[in-house]
Amino acid sequence: MKTTKLKCFLSTKKYLLIVAICLSCFAISGCVDSVNYLASDSRLPKWFTLPPGLTRADVTVIRASMDPTQRGVDIKVALYKGKYKKLAEVSGKSILLGYFRICVVNGVPEITGYKAQIDEHGNRMPYFYVVDDPALKRKLLDECEKKLLEDKGIDYPALRKKLLDENEGSISDH
Repeated sequence: MKTTKLKCFLSTKKYLLIVAICLSCFAISGCVDSVNYLASDSRLPKWFTLPPGLTRADVTVIRASMDPTQRGVDIKVALYKGKYKKLAEVSGKSILLGYFRICVVNGVPEITGYKAQIDEHGNRMPYFYVVDDPALKRKLLDECEKKLLEDKGIDYPALRKKLLDENEGSISDH
């Protein structure tokens, strides 16, 4: 009976160690909350440049939204050739505004929205797209001004200027 209890105890310690390691990893790199593909009719986010010889139809963009890490990262976005060869990956901060999200990567902000699109298997899935409509951008910024001003990681005046003027300056995402 003692050996059975001892084996059970040692087995439990092993699993507790595995759980502790997993929790530590989540605290460092974040826990993925959702994964979305870029809609096929959306332009690429400004964070990516197509390599020579490729078109928008040749690439796939996948965004993983996660619980924020201690470094403030809560999105990772990857550009793939097709679905399997990763060409680039960026990470940054985002603020959820209902069906829209303001994402800031390397100081470059983009507003993205969600829409349903049929995938290659015929399933209706949520995809994200880059918002280009200046009137919609202005409306979102006006409606969410208080929330954005209260966010300590976003410089709201610079964000507004960058998103509405579309000049080449950047803002801090830290």
